[in-house]
Amino acid sequence: MLDEPYRWLEAVNNRRDYIEDQLRGGSPVVGLKYDDGLLLVTIGRGQRKIFEVHDRIALSAIGHSADIERLRMMATDTASVQGFQSSVDDLTLHRLTNFVLGPTIKQSFEAIFGSAYIIKMLLVELGVRGAAEGFISLNYDGTVQANQHREVIGGTHEAETAMQNYLSAADTSEFSLTSALQFALETWVVGWELGVQQAEDDSEENANERSESTMDKERLHEVLRDELKAGEIEGAVLEASRRSNSKFRLLTSDEINAAISDWL
Repeated sequence: MLDEPYRWLEAVNNRRDYIEDQLRGGSPVVGLKYDDGLLLVTIGRGQRKIFEVHDRIALSAIGHSADIERLRMMATDTASVQGFQSSVDDLTLHRLTNFVLGPTIKQSFEAIFGSAYIIKMLLVELGVRGAAEGFISLNYDGTVQANQHREVIGGTHEAETAMQNYLSAADTSEFSLTSALQFALETWVVGWELGVQQAEDDSEENANERSESTMDKERLHEVLRDELKAGEIEGAVLEASRRSNSKFRLLTSDEINAAISDWL
């Protein structure tokens, strides 16, 4: 097969279609900047989806649970070893994604005789002493995309586009944690609802129409209430004011309830 390039390309395209179909029902993850750090939010159904990688780096992902765990451990082990052998300051999200995770995922995707990672990842880094901070998303084919203020991953490209459009309506860097959490949850609903609609009707024309449509706040909150009957909000922050080397912490139930109490 490797002697016939067109057959390799066909196999890669078939693999792409298969992975995208497997990811279609994944719960989106929203990352955004707020006034005291960086926030990651999703809604899960019993399985944890947001993890600390190192003191100032965290990740979340959608996809096959075994693939998520394998790459999470790779990221955590690499960060720990590099931080110990050289310097914590040398450990950056750019290096971790572009020289470790990205090439690993790309190689697996293109090696058509083996299994590919069924995964999309969203990683976040809180800068120190003027160093860059922000978000990086990793696609299932190893493609890397960076954004300083916000980033999302979702089950489909259309869902991600819709969420990005919703996020772009506001500058969240001055938001309190509560306001940022509310905005992130509304963004999650935008992506989730579009994904559900796409599953019901896969026509490209209708998908384009839906991606251009908007939902009012009342409808967003109604969908969120329905989803919380089966799911649970999971959120974490990299908190600049936190007095420890590790800036990562999971949101408490009180913080989550304060954000959604008026919607329930």
